[in-house]
Amino acid sequence: MKQTIEFYQESIQKIRDSLSFEYSVMDELFTFVGTKLNKYYVWAAIAYTKTGKPFYFYRLCKQRTVDELFELELDLPKVQRVYSDDAFAYDTMYAEKSIQGKGAMTNKIENLNSQLRDKISYLVRKTKAHAKSAEWLDYRLAIFFNAKNLGLYG
Repeated sequence: MKQTIEFYQESIQKIRDSLSFEYSVMDELFTFVGTKLNKYYVWAAIAYTKTGKPFYFYRLCKQRTVDELFELELDLPKVQRVYSDDAFAYDTMYAEKSIQGKGAMTNKIENLNSQLRDKISYLVRKTKAHAKSAEWLDYRLAIFFNAKNLGLYG
């Protein structure tokens, strides 16, 4: 498990450091670990290069706060614009770079959320198949995002 998560961290660092990006699209979704009382959030981002190639990033955390979004931001490449929904954290974090509201960019991130729910049963809405541990959920997310960045999932 640890090797997969480390591979994800190394690969996103190489992506971030070696390519030039124009904009990103961000969203978050939630799931449960152990019980319905133990909510976790998956922050997801798609960063697009100047040629339009997407790369995928995530962060698993216990809270939906600006501090957690800041931690994801440390892994993300620098961009000119950030598309997101109307959640308070995006406006606080990105200010004038943030373009909020529904639009064509929303479809891109919602498509990613749909793929996440399709490939990782822990994230399916209204299911009893929630993760037994945060480490296992993080491992499954790392596998998914590694595969997305390698072009293994459409």
